[in-house]
Amino acid sequence: MRIPICFASDAAYARPLAVAMSSILHSRAEDDELVFFVVDGGLRDADKAVLQNMVREEGASLSFLPLESEAFSDAPIQTVEGEESHISAAAYYRLRLPSLLPEEDRILYLDCDLVCRASLAPLFAVDMEGDWVRGVQDIDAARHRRRLGLSRYVCSGVLLLDLGAWREHDVERKCLAFLRDSPERIVLHDQDVINVVCRDHLGYLDRTWNAQACATRQGRMSGFNELAKTAAVVHFIGSRKPWQAGCTHPFRSEYFRCLRHTPYRRSVWAWRLECLRWAFWHSKYSHGRRRWYFCGVRIWQKSGTAALS
Repeated sequence: MRIPICFASDAAYARPLAVAMSSILHSRAEDDELVFFVVDGGLRDADKAVLQNMVREEGASLSFLPLESEAFSDAPIQTVEGEESHISAAAYYRLRLPSLLPEEDRILYLDCDLVCRASLAPLFAVDMEGDWVRGVQDIDAARHRRRLGLSRYVCSGVLLLDLGAWREHDVERKCLAFLRDSPERIVLHDQDVINVVCRDHLGYLDRTWNAQACATRQGRMSGFNELAKTAAVVHFIGSRKPWQAGCTHPFRSEYFRCLRHTPYRRSVWAWRLECLRWAFWHSKYSHGRRRWYFCGVRIWQKSGTAALS
């Protein structure tokens, strides 16, 4: 089966992108014909060459889709508390897929911060029954449904998109119009935009296709962390990612297992050195304050008040 898969990435996510693609390549079924697309938000030429060679050696294809550097430069990228987000403008690139991929009628869109353990053919073959979008219910769906007045709310990290329907119903233009006219309603970036615009044509996928695991109580209470032990796709949600020093994600080891199958495998040693440095000295930004830690003990915060507890 031909399976077109699209990512969006800037230079900061080149290595996680390689991990995600490698995990798909090593989990495919024998008759899976994988066709990768990457919306290029500023990838370095060297990284693009590495990715292209990696995919070609596995018998798949990869095309980069250029997008003007100014695209979505004014889009909201702040969290609800007004702090800087780990999200970049690249999150919005998926809104442009109908025009970027005019030859594709259906596409599987994936975030870069995930690993795949099974063939994606059953996911791509799902009957959408007239829906424009299919996704797994978001881990915090109840809160965001109330906030936006919706009956359903999906996580945009794994999306099955009917691009033919998007073109027929001018969904891309509607998404861009909502982004332009209602930025004050947008908290979770492209995810809010897609859920609002497609509210009457949005369906759910089985949770195994997007196990939103995280190192928080919410990850445990939602059941996603338990599901992630056997899920087809593990999604590293939240601001703390496995490749960052100090991350305690319960499935971070799986990220590095997949990293070893990529041309970036040597970066594991750099990560270990960074973790050692982090253990001695690091800072965190939380609730409007910058806090500094030495050997795990908080010693200072931005206000200038010493904290020796």
